[in-house]
Amino acid sequence: MPKVTLHIENPYERKTVSVDDELTIGRTDQSQVVLQDQGLSRRNTTFFLDDELIFVTDEGSLNGTILNGVKISGPPQELRDGDVITIGSETRITVQIGSEPSASAGRVFPDAETQRRGDAGIGQSAESLSKAGAGPTGGTPNTEFKFTPRPAAPGKTKPNRMPLVLIAAGLMTFIIIFGALIAFYWVSRGGNTNSNSSKPTPQIAKSSLIPVRVVDPLGGEDEDDLDDLIASWEVPEAEINANNVGDVKVDSADTADADLNVTATFLADRQRKALEPRNGETGIRPAGMDVPKELFGDGVIKQKAKLREMRTTGNYHQPMDFAELAEKRMHHDLIEMPMATQSFYLDVGGSAPDGPFQSFSFDGGEVDIQPGTPKYQILSQLASNFSGQKYDLNNPGDRKQMRMRLLRMFNPHAKPILKELADAYFAKFGRPLRVTSLTRSMDYQILLNRGNPNSFKVRGADALPPHTSGCAFDLARKHMTAEEQNFVMQKLAEMERANKLDALVEYGVNACFHIFIWSDGIPPKM
Repeated sequence: MPKVTLHIENPYERKTVSVDDELTIGRTDQSQVVLQDQGLSRRNTTFFLDDELIFVTDEGSLNGTILNGVKISGPPQELRDGDVITIGSETRITVQIGSEPSASAGRVFPDAETQRRGDAGIGQSAESLSKAGAGPTGGTPNTEFKFTPRPAAPGKTKPNRMPLVLIAAGLMTFIIIFGALIAFYWVSRGGNTNSNSSKPTPQIAKSSLIPVRVVDPLGGEDEDDLDDLIASWEVPEAEINANNVGDVKVDSADTADADLNVTATFLADRQRKALEPRNGETGIRPAGMDVPKELFGDGVIKQKAKLREMRTTGNYHQPMDFAELAEKRMHHDLIEMPMATQSFYLDVGGSAPDGPFQSFSFDGGEVDIQPGTPKYQILSQLASNFSGQKYDLNNPGDRKQMRMRLLRMFNPHAKPILKELADAYFAKFGRPLRVTSLTRSMDYQILLNRGNPNSFKVRGADALPPHTSGCAFDLARKHMTAEEQNFVMQKLAEMERANKLDALVEYGVNACFHIFIWSDGIPPKM
């Protein structure tokens, strides 16, 4: 058959791939083509050739596979030149059959809702659909229409027209048979239309503190698989804007926190240096990227075991809100990290709000912290002397700066590990590492997770997301070349062999190196 090419694009990448036999697309290594789209499942959609034809099928994904505006289900669907498939949250695929793009390639199709509306507008061209208001990915236009019927498959002849009377007779026969089948099905089910489907439609429980999936949130994926676990909690914050960050001015007599004395100007300099253009391919999978075996495998077991140890034997109390983060800072359970050094900078706190501080619990939800309460007293005490700097709890800007500083908290055992890794990278490449996550309070994690389509169910107090432990940090990597990424991975593998940490490579929108250090310097008992 003619060559089959898929033209794939989303806001993060564009690529062209050919279908020679079978090709699966998703967001992890379980698929042959891995894309940066958080809305994709691990194995989302498969394209395959059969008997000189090209077909597409959905792999039970959460967000589905949309063919020309209609969500497909059941048996594989035959594809034609110029068909448009949308998957995940933001990915669009145009099918090309043959060596030259079809004149219809990239045409706009209505979404599934518009397709169900009726027969208005049959025969409209793609150009007229576009003028009617359809969006670039098939969004609902301002007028009702259906798209032009597909042409016959290549190589298939168009049948001669049948006499009208035969068409009418055939149609009546079909209606009678179909009605009989419906009646039989109704009787066999006892008149109950609420059958239990083997694949229920995903729903969102909007009344929950965290919007949770009623069905398996990742389309048959595994909550005990670390890649899936991380995808559910590794929600990126907004990128830091140095213009919105206040200088940190530490009391000159406070030698213990002297390294916190950093200006926003220096932060901006480190950010610029870290993200400067490279000579060479960058991205989530640059050519030559070689992942060591230490960054695969049993990470989920190790990290879950350590988190369990921290809660049961170590009596670790996860910070539920910013007041509890403040308490951990004052008790030195967690320490504040400088927002920038020569070898790294913290791209954290970009999503920090400036509203009144709130107390959070799974039972009571979010409640404003009132003056005179214990949590208000903790915040007030810290605000009056934040390493020599003062903040006003009634000032929105000051509240935001306090939150940003509290999000720079870290386990004391983690600081030298990050410094060792960053110093080695800086010595090799002359650039600072970009750290994109440190410690998060539970309410901040929930704030970020509310818009994440991949969130797992949160089982109240049983939940311990890695970043609420104070032991996890992420290093952004999409801006790095393969040489840089390989260097960081080899260093992480070396540190993992030395029992300092557990690390893995995360793909998708929040592509990063996810690192979890041992809170007491001791690996978990397995």
